[in-house]
Amino acid sequence: MALALFLTFLYGAGTAVVLPTPLEAALAAARFAPGWAVILVATLGKFAGAYAIFYLAVRLKRLSRVRAWQARNRYARWLMEVGGKWVDRYGAPALFLLLLIPGFPDTGAMYLLAVAGGRPLAFSLATATAAAVRLTLAYLGIWGLSRHLRP
Repeated sequence: MALALFLTFLYGAGTAVVLPTPLEAALAAARFAPGWAVILVATLGKFAGAYAIFYLAVRLKRLSRVRAWQARNRYARWLMEVGGKWVDRYGAPALFLLLLIPGFPDTGAMYLLAVAGGRPLAFSLATATAAAVRLTLAYLGIWGLSRHLRP
């Protein structure tokens, strides 16, 4: 059980950082551990991964080399401008709503918002809350379906 939960934590963090896969796949660990524990650990992993991304992005965009690259690259300037306006206008609640889409691989959206935004804790909490809601709904749907299909 402990190994399944550890791997679930790593998978949750991995979906935030590098894996463009849906977080709902973590529910496979519910065969080896209680469903609530799997949801909790995957959510904590998602929070840790999201915070790492946002914290790193805040630090990276302050580097002079990154600023120089942004000044030279027209596409990077445009992307940062559009992303910054989106973050300023809608903020973390919009990220929460975006991440509620079932099966949505959110890695790309998180990187864009991490670079454009500057509030790692707010965005990480929005990411983790959306992950908890998605996982809970998926788990309840799977649990209800398995109960319904049993003879």
